Amino acid sequence: MIKAENLHKYFGPIKALQGVTVEVPEGLTLVLGPNGGGKSTFMKVALGLYKPTKGSVRLLGKDPWKSPEARKSVGVAFDPGRFPKLTTGREWLEFIARGRGAGDEDVEKAAGLFGIEDALDRRIEGYSSGMLKRLSLAQAFVGEPEVIFLDEPLANVDFESVAEIVEIIKKWKAGGRSFIIISHIWEPFENIADFGVVISGGKVYLAGPFAEIKGEVEAMFRPPALDNE
Repeated sequence: MIKAENLHKYFGPIKALQGVTVEVPEGLTLVLGPNGGGKSTFMKVALGLYKPTKGSVRLLGKDPWKSPEARKSVGVAFDPGRFPKLTTGREWLEFIARGRGAGDEDVEKAAGLFGIEDALDRRIEGYSSGMLKRLSLAQAFVGEPEVIFLDEPLANVDFESVAEIVEIIKKWKAGGRSFIIISHIWEPFENIADFGVVISGGKVYLAGPFAEIKGEVEAMFRPPALDNE
C-alpha cells in the first residue's frame, strides 16, 4: 500500500523524517513510536499532504503529491480532528462524501457506525470532545474506502469506546479493508495487526510482520526497571 525509499522531511531545522525506507503491505499495519517521533509526519507525506524534502513515497502505486486522485479510495482520521465549527456534522460528512463519490446513505452509515447520527444536524462547535473524536473517525469510513488511515484512534476515549472502536476496525478488516493505524500503544490491536513499523527520531527502528516483532516491540516500549537497592 505504501512504499517509501530514503524518505526525508524537514521543517526548517527540524528533521522530522530522516531516511525512512519501508514497504507497508495490505492488511492492518501499526505505525508505532513516541510522540514527536515522526509517525504522523510519515502519514501526511504518504497521503501527499506534505511534499518530501528528499526521497520518494508511493501510495497505492502512485506519487500522492503529484497524483492526488490516489487519495480518492483512502479514508483518514486525524488527531486532533480539525473541523469548520459553524458547519453541521452532516454538512462536513457530505463534503467528505462528495470527494469520494459517495452519497447521503454513506454519510448516514458512517455516522451510525460511531453513534453520532442524532448529532448530525447540530453545529460542530457544540460537539463534546468525545463527539469530535467520533466525527473524525466517521469521516474516515464514509464511502467504505479501500484503505483507512487512523491517527491515534484511541486517544481521549473512554474504556467502553476503546472496545467499540477496535471491534469496528476488526469487522471492517475482516471485510477486506486495509488499515494504517498511527499510535503510541499497540495492545488493543495486537491480535489483529498484520504488520508493524516503529518510527522514532524520524527513523525506522523496526519493521516486519507483527507476530514476529511483537517481543521486540514490547521490550522497546517497556518502562525501565526500578532500582530497588
